[in-house]
Amino acid sequence: CVANKTIEGKQCTIAWWVDDNFMSHMQPKVLTKVIEDIEAKFGKMTVTRGDKHVFLGVKIRFPRDGTVGVKVDNYLQDAFDAFGEPLTR
Repeated sequence: CVANKTIEGKQCTIAWWVDDNFMSHMQPKVLTKVIEDIEAKFGKMTVTRGDKHVFLGVKIRFPRDGTVGVKVDNYLQDAFDAFGEPLTR
């Protein structure tokens, strides 16, 4: 699920699935307030800030040059391991 809201003139996005969440906003103080509001209702969360995140097992990187990096190599390895046969090219 994804929700967007304009807060202080900028888009705030929250994505969640069961107990995994991802939030973004241009101003860290806005995220702090949103986190405080959520924790007041649902309890303490583990919060990670910065350029590298994991959401639903997907590695996401924001290198601050306007791009986004997404890696799912851990899922691929799990699929290869579950296949049960050696994989060759």
